[in-house]
Amino acid sequence: MTQPIGNTHPDRPRAIGYLRTDLSPDHVHHTEAIRLLARRQGHTLIYIVRLGTDSVPDPIGHVLDIIRATDTATLIVPDLSHLENHPGRICDSCDLITVCPEQLWMKAGPGSSGTSQVPHWLPEVWHSEPSTRLRINDAHRIMQAHRACNPLDCPRKAAAFTRLVGAGKIIPATCGPRERAAARGLPFPPAELGITGTRASLAVLNRLLTGLGQMH
Repeated sequence: MTQPIGNTHPDRPRAIGYLRTDLSPDHVHHTEAIRLLARRQGHTLIYIVRLGTDSVPDPIGHVLDIIRATDTATLIVPDLSHLENHPGRICDSCDLITVCPEQLWMKAGPGSSGTSQVPHWLPEVWHSEPSTRLRINDAHRIMQAHRACNPLDCPRKAAAFTRLVGAGKIIPATCGPRERAAARGLPFPPAELGITGTRASLAVLNRLLTGLGQMH
């Protein structure tokens, strides 16, 4: 099923959303995520295509036909599983953006097979505050993807951490890293890391304190 979208902006690149209904039981959530990501990236979303496994013989080919017919610059999907985990076929015709993780796969250049495409994080939203309430699965994925981030510096990790604490999926440590290092007989901070300052915003600190407070 192809769902037309509202008003278009002729000066913005055109985008189409696509999802497979068998992989998206919560299709309302994925549809809204596609809409929001298209808006943040400055695209005009003209269609959202929803297809089941038996809707058409070649779902990706069907989507590519729509892309070519509408002169679309970008396809937006919830994740690569909706494209059978192969972005190359899409990247032969247009850019590809995945919602989770938020990555851009550039259109392949002339003579390129598209098989060696490397995704790029969308930097303007990579560490930003999520625009909608996180689902538990999304919060877990963010925590994994942002392992190296300090939640005091990364509003996205702070939101995921707070969501998981509130859901009882994470139990915060009762002692700090200095005490844990002392218990193990290790120096603190580790000599190879050094210390980096943080500039946490008041909003991020309040979010973390609220999440921690929910455990008591």
